[in-house]
Amino acid sequence: MATLYIDVAAPRAAAATRVAVTFRSDDRVRVYDDGAQLYRCTYRSPLAIRLSDQVAGNCVTLADGDFGFTVYHHTTAANAALIHSSGELWSSTWNLAGTAELANVSHLYFTTLSTIEDEADLRRVAMSSFANIGFQTTSDRYREAAVALPVYKGSVDARGSAIRFVVPLRIIAPPHLLFHPLTRAEQAYYEVVGQEIVRVAVKPGVAGTITGDEVGVPPPGLKRFSYVVEGDASGLDGLVEPMREASAFGVAHIEPLNAGLDLFEFWQANKNRDLHSGRTFEARLLRH
Repeated sequence: MATLYIDVAAPRAAAATRVAVTFRSDDRVRVYDDGAQLYRCTYRSPLAIRLSDQVAGNCVTLADGDFGFTVYHHTTAANAALIHSSGELWSSTWNLAGTAELANVSHLYFTTLSTIEDEADLRRVAMSSFANIGFQTTSDRYREAAVALPVYKGSVDARGSAIRFVVPLRIIAPPHLLFHPLTRAEQAYYEVVGQEIVRVAVKPGVAGTITGDEVGVPPPGLKRFSYVVEGDASGLDGLVEPMREASAFGVAHIEPLNAGLDLFEFWQANKNRDLHSGRTFEARLLRH
């Protein structure tokens, strides 16, 4: 049995709720092609908090037994009509920040937000009408350092039409991470980068096919990486590396677990071992 403590919040919540998530080795539900595993879980939260108020999206059961995540793609009315008529959703080569193109991967972009209403919502999907988003370090400095990261210059008016989609969990790409180190005021923790952004990584030029409200990508069209970018929030470069997606230094490797090995067995077999040093991997590449 394992218990994780996760801070969760609804997309526009002012504060997060700490939830204890417990799962057992015999509660494994599904193993995915990229090595991810799905477990039944139990959740515990403070008695005064309703977990339903902290949900960012809904899941549905698909015909093949997988789960689908309900998300939205925001665009103009003209582009929405073209998407509906074509039966395809084109992928984008732009990185999370929207300021550089990736050479060896494209993404289908979605969000848990059903509407884009103001500047705060634009920032939640890595855009800004001012073309930058501010980040602050986590450390024991007397005064924390800050950086304004250039991002895609977007507007609420250009995101006036929302298309609702169901995306199978099996094709959703894992998000990048920020590591916040131990300080006098807080324990060390990891933060998911772009909590309201959902992406499907595909090979350049591959589009998603739309069937009803479900978006699919054939397995040969998917792009899998064996790592995610892990930024160090104690420094300015580390703060912005996950958004730029250009780092080959701050990385968290993904351990592929097949149907014959669950994560409990893997931990027991490899506890206290260095599984990071010396690993080689295909990195995300930026166009120059």
